[in-house]
Amino acid sequence: MFSTRSVLRGQLRPSVAVLHSSFYSSLSSAAAIQAERTIRQGPRNDWNRDEIKAVYGSPVLDLLFHGAQVHRHTHNFREVQQCTLLSIKTGGCSEDCSYCPQSSRYDTGLKAQKLMTKDAVMEAAQKAKEAGSTRFCMGAAWRDTVGRKTNFNQILEYVKDIRGMGMEVCCTLGMLEKQQALKLKEAGLTAYNHNLDTSREYYPNVITTRTYDERLETIKFVRDAGISVCSGGIIGLGEAEEDRVGLLHTLATLPSHPESVPINALVSVKGTPLQDQKPVEIWEMIRMIATARIVMPKAMVRLSAGRVKFSMPEQALCFLAGANSIFTGEKLLTTPNNDFDADQLMFKVLGLIPKAPSFSEEPAKAYEAEACEEAVSSSG
Repeated sequence: MFSTRSVLRGQLRPSVAVLHSSFYSSLSSAAAIQAERTIRQGPRNDWNRDEIKAVYGSPVLDLLFHGAQVHRHTHNFREVQQCTLLSIKTGGCSEDCSYCPQSSRYDTGLKAQKLMTKDAVMEAAQKAKEAGSTRFCMGAAWRDTVGRKTNFNQILEYVKDIRGMGMEVCCTLGMLEKQQALKLKEAGLTAYNHNLDTSREYYPNVITTRTYDERLETIKFVRDAGISVCSGGIIGLGEAEEDRVGLLHTLATLPSHPESVPINALVSVKGTPLQDQKPVEIWEMIRMIATARIVMPKAMVRLSAGRVKFSMPEQALCFLAGANSIFTGEKLLTTPNNDFDADQLMFKVLGLIPKAPSFSEEPAKAYEAEACEEAVSSSG
């Protein structure tokens, strides 16, 4: 028999400690285990699908808590980037994306429009900057940019001029060729958005006019050109949880994680094949955001389309889980977005801080050089 005194002297402490540790590790969720590993070891690209599935399936409050831990370790947790997304060429798209009102295949009441003029785009960019946005995103409803040399060259000019305003610039123009990615880089493009939308397995149920591998090829061209990658997906398309895990697994095992991962909730539009889809619940968004934060810790996780349906307290949970970017402005391409005043109030109530623009070293130096040249010429 062991005496009480020997226990108090610590003779049994090692075995007790082992039992204590074993007991609590058996209670630890996958979110807790993987979040600790991420904090300790940093980003990794060798995730397997079962690991991500276990994180995603952790108790939601545990997942929320540990997503917040990783977020606070990796980012200034109060900083949220404000982005503005403008549709510079609306409607008339030949693709059959079943969620999109811009497809020419569906009768949604949306009329096709030509590429916006430079003056109109620059005016919108200036308004966005004055409203606090530090990234200006331009979207065109095209399958690709092949055969659109005139329009593409115009967009290169838009990129140069908006970058000259000191803003980050992002484009989403459909599929790119290698040379086009290089030209966008030369023009000063900060990021290129090309969402995977869903898992490889579920993808054919949503889109048939562009393959999953074609999307991945565009992402590779963007990465190889030295442009930041913005790639995420949409939940609420009728997919299973396994497909959400599959999307995150594909993104998290790319050679480099996307610098930006938009998490969109479907905004169903009358006339599209997905018009009757059930709205996404806040807990589904939290699971996606927190899991994305744990498996891709350094990415900007963007609370994107569908945010308009969530209350301020619900959005607060998304920020806590690891989201650190939103889109501001009246619309996200063609669907409604949150009111500007409501967003300003939310920032004030939650104590959020607008994130300043950030550029890679080379473009930043080029921008500084341009600014110096302008200063010299104006003083002369």
